[in-house]
Amino acid sequence: MREQLRQFRLGVIGAISVACILATASASNAQFTAPVVTTTGTYTGLKNVQELPGDPASGVNVFFGIRYGQAPVGTLRWKPPQAPNPGQGSIIANAFGHTCTQGRATDSEDCLFLNVYTPSTATATSKLPVFIWIHGGALVNGAGSDYDPSVMVAENNIIVVTINYRLGSLGFLAASVLAATAPDAFQNVGDAGNYGLMDQQFAMAWVHNNIAAFGGDPTTVTIGGESAGGLSVSTHLASTNTFRGLTGRDLFRGAIIESGAYMYHDLPSLATYQTLSNKFVQQDAAAFCPNGTLTLACLQGLPVAQVFKNEPLFGGFGIAPNFGTKILPLDLHTAFSTGQMNHVPVLQGTNANEGRLFEPSFFPTKATLPSGTQAAIFAAGGPASFDLQVANVLCAVNGTPATCSYLQEIAFFLEILVTATPSNSGPTSPFTEAVVGVSATAESEYPIANFHNFVPQTTVSSFPNLNNNFGGGNVDEALSQIFTDFVFACNGSDSNSDLSNQVPVFAYEFNDPNAPALGQVGVQGPGANGSGFTTASQHAAELQYIFNFGAAFTPAQAMLASQIKTYWANFVKTGNPNNRGIATFVSLNAARAALPMWPHFNTQDNQVQSLTPAGLLTPQGPNPFNTFRTQHFCATWEPLLTFNNGNEPQQP
Repeated sequence: MREQLRQFRLGVIGAISVACILATASASNAQFTAPVVTTTGTYTGLKNVQELPGDPASGVNVFFGIRYGQAPVGTLRWKPPQAPNPGQGSIIANAFGHTCTQGRATDSEDCLFLNVYTPSTATATSKLPVFIWIHGGALVNGAGSDYDPSVMVAENNIIVVTINYRLGSLGFLAASVLAATAPDAFQNVGDAGNYGLMDQQFAMAWVHNNIAAFGGDPTTVTIGGESAGGLSVSTHLASTNTFRGLTGRDLFRGAIIESGAYMYHDLPSLATYQTLSNKFVQQDAAAFCPNGTLTLACLQGLPVAQVFKNEPLFGGFGIAPNFGTKILPLDLHTAFSTGQMNHVPVLQGTNANEGRLFEPSFFPTKATLPSGTQAAIFAAGGPASFDLQVANVLCAVNGTPATCSYLQEIAFFLEILVTATPSNSGPTSPFTEAVVGVSATAESEYPIANFHNFVPQTTVSSFPNLNNNFGGGNVDEALSQIFTDFVFACNGSDSNSDLSNQVPVFAYEFNDPNAPALGQVGVQGPGANGSGFTTASQHAAELQYIFNFGAAFTPAQAMLASQIKTYWANFVKTGNPNNRGIATFVSLNAARAALPMWPHFNTQDNQVQSLTPAGLLTPQGPNPFNTFRTQHFCATWEPLLTFNNGNEPQQP
């Protein structure tokens, strides 16, 4: 799963990289802002910059590549972030900082940078609301520079800050040898891991101490993130020990969580995660440390490429925060259900078809052997659909390839999902048997005919009769929906239910069946993936409605994008996505003028706002509904989410 998401993110980045290069080149001709003095240097930004095509031609100032922490290298590797050395002087902030190590040409361990986007009219006395964006990417890839918030900034008169943080094993390894030997702002003695979370909070503290100079209000800060960024936001809600300790005041007053509740019931403890981390570092010690003796000094001296070489040991689910530490004292479910959390308003939701991004990784091409080719799988509408139509090794009988039944494929899919590395569950473990045991129920709840594939039919000469809607629908889309509900939807609903007993909650579901495929610049939806089925509202699809990814929208989709940006900006301003008491900044902002009411979520009426374009699923566009848990069959999945108090980390 992690590799699937890595390629997805890099594909998106590749699609916009040319535009980014052009934007950087044209920035040399831009006007400069007045210098802004901060605790880490004096920065001169770029005035009225159009970072990407589709951004406003004027109205946004940007400050790229502001350093908020020392390079975490050498003896600072696997240590809490430190303030930069003094004497940075005056800096022209016209280029992004390095991305954190993940496999890009722009990588460096010296990566603790952030970017500030302000309205061009902002002054040091403006006191504008601030939105800090924490990127997703499975905690192994991504960067603040991947996200262009210029439209939201210009249209809604807010400041947006995008940040980098340490990733992968450099950001989350929790081996015993890394354990803190003395208490500090982030750690108790014995704590290890969560360095990426520390970076995020260190960036928040930088914003608190410096954003007023850019025109921001340090008392009106909202944090938000998607996927692993959303998971990070959840951990900060549960981070009660450090919430005020870094600055003496609250780090934020609101939280936006997009598709980030997937580990709500099964975040690993320090003890659990340490066992996996110890296995990871012991391989390096045996190969590279003198006499095979594991020491912190040896690990800190390893080339970064060597540190990352063994990351497959963590598997697709393995890189994660851990609880039982100063920065994260409790697991998320305990923190939210008991109120031992930071009490701020929360806007949280999921996408209607999250699993369509991940399903091909859990129904791999090897399951279509001996005849499956990429062209044939695409023509069939996906690997599972291919196996319903062509004899294969997955469902072989006495060694002879045979076609699969839908029930066989559900059982296979669920078993792979819960036994993937680094799971300790085998095919016969109680948890695996419990999950696979709902296969027949899932077969009846997710009939293939409910999932229509909109990808135009293709043909291959070897199998001319393949049908990408075989059986009246698409089985890969059906399996994807099982993934959606089991991993994302019902976890998200549980999180919202618990949170709503503590703080104001606004719940949503993003649902645009015709959404363009994220990263396919200029290509209208409905989007298609490389396996031959419709992407719809898959994981991360909503990002293009908030940030500029070059999406080709219909008028209805463009209106939805404006409405979502307005909802988000309203929440940043007041802790409520509705228009109440908010003056229209742009007089012609139709999205704000026609913004449908978004009710609070509570466990009595379970109102969830459907973020959908007008005229498709509903005449009016965004609207509340109260059947979310029924539509996502949470009664089926709930006993598995809470099995043995939570079991397998589910880490997209």
